[in-house]
Amino acid sequence: MRTFVISDIHGNNVAFRKALKHVKLKKTDRLIILGDFIDRGEDSKGVLDTILLLKEHNFDLVCLKGNHEQMLLDAFDNVNNLNSWIKNGGEKTLLSFLTSSINKIPSKYIDLIKSFAYYYENENFVFVHASLNMTIENPFTDIETILWEREPFKYYNENWIKNRILIHGHSPTAQNVIVSSIENKNKIICIDNGSFLKREEYGSICILELENYKYNFIR
Repeated sequence: MRTFVISDIHGNNVAFRKALKHVKLKKTDRLIILGDFIDRGEDSKGVLDTILLLKEHNFDLVCLKGNHEQMLLDAFDNVNNLNSWIKNGGEKTLLSFLTSSINKIPSKYIDLIKSFAYYYENENFVFVHASLNMTIENPFTDIETILWEREPFKYYNENWIKNRILIHGHSPTAQNVIVSSIENKNKIICIDNGSFLKREEYGSICILELENYKYNFIR
């Protein structure tokens, strides 16, 4: 079995599908997605449709919530949170659903996002969207840090993580920095290349194969 990890798609369904095609994703593989499926990019609905299609065909997916999924759910539950989501790229998500109202997003998409987990772990890795507070007894209870923290090394605790590696997204990182952290097998690896950014060293989706640390940057 191969295990792939990908992060911060941000509505870039073209690059997302291209990445899956590039690695020839099979049903025997596992695909871990570290959140921020939506917002900022042009086709958030398309990304969620791709996820629904993969699930329908019994692909092995692990989908984690990012802060953008959380903002959408918070806005859906309470209108007072709507402006914050809209200002952070939510307007692009609404456009992809051809609506200006969050209440017009079909419930199957809201249910899908609600089903996403906050973290995933196995014997070699821990996966979250943004960071992990390893300084407290149960790091997985600090959801704020999991979704929002920009400085993961601040909470690094070797005694807690032991031989495992933390892999996360959330903070757009230059391609050369991502490559260096993967090739050096750093204890914390960020794979977010800012898929929506139009500048040198950014603007791709990174897909990483965990068994051999092979990486690809797909536009």
